[in-house]
Amino acid sequence: MVIAESESWLGRWCGPASFRSAVGDGTVNDGIPTWMGVAGIIAIILASHLIVHFRRKRSGRSSYETINLLRFRPLNALVKKSWFPLMMQSSALLLFLLVITAGLIGHETNNIGPVITWTWWWVLLIFLVLGFGKAFCMVCPWEAVTSMVTSLSLKSRVKKLGYEKPWPKWARNIYPAILFFVVLTWFELGRDVTRSASMTAILAMLMVAMAVMVGIVYEKRAFCRYGCLVGRVSGLYAMFAPVELRAASAEVCAGCRTKDCYKGTETTTSCPTSLFPSKVDENTYCTLCTECVRSCPHDNIAINVRPFGVDLERKERFKWDEAILAIVLLSLTSFHGLTMTPQWVRMNQVLRAEFNLGASACFTLLMALVVLLPILLFWVAAKLAYRFAGTERVSVSRIFRAFAYSLVPIALFYHLAHNCMHFFTEGQHIIPLLSDPFGFGWDLFGTAGRSYPPILSVSTIWVLQILCIVIGHVYGVVLADRYANQLYDRQSKPVFKSLLPLLATMILYSSFSVWLVMQPMDMRSAM
Repeated sequence: MVIAESESWLGRWCGPASFRSAVGDGTVNDGIPTWMGVAGIIAIILASHLIVHFRRKRSGRSSYETINLLRFRPLNALVKKSWFPLMMQSSALLLFLLVITAGLIGHETNNIGPVITWTWWWVLLIFLVLGFGKAFCMVCPWEAVTSMVTSLSLKSRVKKLGYEKPWPKWARNIYPAILFFVVLTWFELGRDVTRSASMTAILAMLMVAMAVMVGIVYEKRAFCRYGCLVGRVSGLYAMFAPVELRAASAEVCAGCRTKDCYKGTETTTSCPTSLFPSKVDENTYCTLCTECVRSCPHDNIAINVRPFGVDLERKERFKWDEAILAIVLLSLTSFHGLTMTPQWVRMNQVLRAEFNLGASACFTLLMALVVLLPILLFWVAAKLAYRFAGTERVSVSRIFRAFAYSLVPIALFYHLAHNCMHFFTEGQHIIPLLSDPFGFGWDLFGTAGRSYPPILSVSTIWVLQILCIVIGHVYGVVLADRYANQLYDRQSKPVFKSLLPLLATMILYSSFSVWLVMQPMDMRSAM
């Protein structure tokens, strides 16, 4: 498309354009109505003001009620079976093998592999985390293959093959997973992997290859703890989830001499991510593998149902790597939405025309800006909060780290809003592919070659999207207020003043999320 020299920069970036002709033949979904978006932004601003006004003096750890699912004896007996992990992982493993097979031998685009991977698994993963925490890690096919290889067994998880080298000290953080997340996003969107069956299969094989290699070289499941982008993303989000694995009694753990849950036994393996159940107070690194349930000689492990958001509300240790991941999550999720809008098409056109950039260079530059600018913006907000608070007792870095966790629900619920649009408008594409999974012209169930309506109506999806964004923002503000009270010992003046620039930044992030869902979007997996 030729861009007229007389057209203004504002018009070229934000003016009307033929989005459908610009993006090709993919289905374009209209964004939510303007009135609904404006109402959402007003609700975000009003909620921010009211929450800070009425909740300013609340902080500290609070107790909460739980229900231990393992008190149900049949479930307890089932989880303690040596074959329980394989049973849980078998369905996911079969789907994983189907994706690879379809990608290697099937049609490149008329193929069930990308739909299973990107429209169902990748989209529903966030819903799964919201409801069940780290449940995907429990059924993870990559861990299943790694366990089979390193234990030389289908049922046992005790490692018999491997060098058991310690993970390097400099990498004992989640920065490898963050880097992996950024790189995968570049390939996913920059190389249009979501539409390619073969590339989807190759990525799946690379993922399992990395997990197996790390499992052979390093001790325990170092890849799960430090390198797996899915585990680390779901780990951060799982702090909001209503399911947890904890020691039923800290006193029983304190009196245990063998520490079988940590060291393992001849028939059971130790915690794959090196956790002591008695010390676990958040979901982030627990994979729900239930090895500690089978290892504990005192039957002292509980899988609890609890209120939403407990880990975030009780958070006291604020880590740099997790804080950066929280902002990167918000950035990359927004980036996914942005690349589907007409504004993204215009930005690419302008940059390529003005600076003579290639497609890959342009994409990489814009992606880098989307990732780095929110981090810089939040650092500026933390610096202003430090100055507004009028005390040097709390450093800028601590303000940045603490308040970054308040972005977790904002990122999570925008992620849900974005995925609502994907799943409920594209999920039905799997129906015809069930009859012809490889694109060979089959019609196994009589559904091939047919079109099916979206799962939900557009108006229902709009309501869900706005509700998700507003709920995420409200909970983020509640957390910001709690963290401010914690940092400043509930001193009203510094608490209130420190919140002002941070709340303004959170409102900006949430308003941008609303703006994104107001835009028409090119549905990438449209068939």
